[in-house]
Amino acid sequence: MCTLELECAYYEKDLRGDPKFKNLECISDLCHMLVQTRKSEFYPMIYRLMCLVLTIPVSTTTTERAFSAMNIVKNRIRSKMEDEFLDDCMLLHIEKEYADSIDNAVVIEDFESLSNRRVKFS
Repeated sequence: MCTLELECAYYEKDLRGDPKFKNLECISDLCHMLVQTRKSEFYPMIYRLMCLVLTIPVSTTTTERAFSAMNIVKNRIRSKMEDEFLDDCMLLHIEKEYADSIDNAVVIEDFESLSNRRVKFS
């Protein structure tokens, strides 16, 4: 923690005097400027902290999407399904663009070829 405080002190003194950092509008602009001026190499802890702060909204959004998908997939009718089947259903729901591109006939043929069945699917 002492190292971060020391780095912050140097960072504040260095950037206040640098005109390139005067008119930045957001933290992502600040990160880009740190990389362009190679100051991210001099202040690695601060740069890493900024990158972590910038990834928080993405992490939160991904989690919210997963819970939203689970609420859609797991309704009252399917509330007693096992975890593995729920995972499979959620994966299909979240990746529906990819799932829509898969031809059902090919999946059925692959399933039929796995072993002999009493009933033909096609």
